[in-house]
Amino acid sequence: MTNANKITLPGKKRSTISALLRFLRLGIHPQSFVKSSGLLRSYKENRPVDFAGNPLPWLPYSLIRILDERVTNEMRVFEYGAGYSTLYFADRVETVVSIEHVEAWVETLKTAMPDNVVLEFQNKGQSYIEAPSRFSKFDLILIDGLDRSACMEAAKNSLTEQGVMIVDDSHREEIAAKILELKDSGFKALPFFGPRPTSLIETQATVLYKSSNALNI
Repeated sequence: MTNANKITLPGKKRSTISALLRFLRLGIHPQSFVKSSGLLRSYKENRPVDFAGNPLPWLPYSLIRILDERVTNEMRVFEYGAGYSTLYFADRVETVVSIEHVEAWVETLKTAMPDNVVLEFQNKGQSYIEAPSRFSKFDLILIDGLDRSACMEAAKNSLTEQGVMIVDDSHREEIAAKILELKDSGFKALPFFGPRPTSLIETQATVLYKSSNALNI
């Protein structure tokens, strides 16, 4: 129901020239979000990097800020889907295990991976979904590949007691439904929104965690 008596505050409308100059300033001012976050550079280069060209995960910037602050060098990370996020985590954690279903991309990535990364090609199917179970448990599992709902179900059994899952594109109907299931089984869900590297479009990713968790949420 609309409140006809709702009070709004007046604003000072900009002229067209002023608005254009303010817009252009977004790409110049060092504290502009598109500049400081690296969004402008990533958009130009069409690759997820920060302002200095360092790799970033293809996740909302709001979530990347949390990871920057709370990921530690004692963590073990698993990824469904390899890429710039693999390099991002490799620079911050003890071990990264990443599987990827595009063989040519795996061969390209292998030329850039440091020693603390295990990178494997894996076709879609049950072996892909259950891949984390072949390793010791993980503190963080990033789900950004194929069959995400099935991977979420499998991943919960490969987390440490404080382990967290990050699910990209969690606005998708089938993923949202799976998140509700996991919440019923004891997980909490915290969605993050906003643009991500290379894109101004608002995206969504969700962190699934327990009360005591590796990211101290």
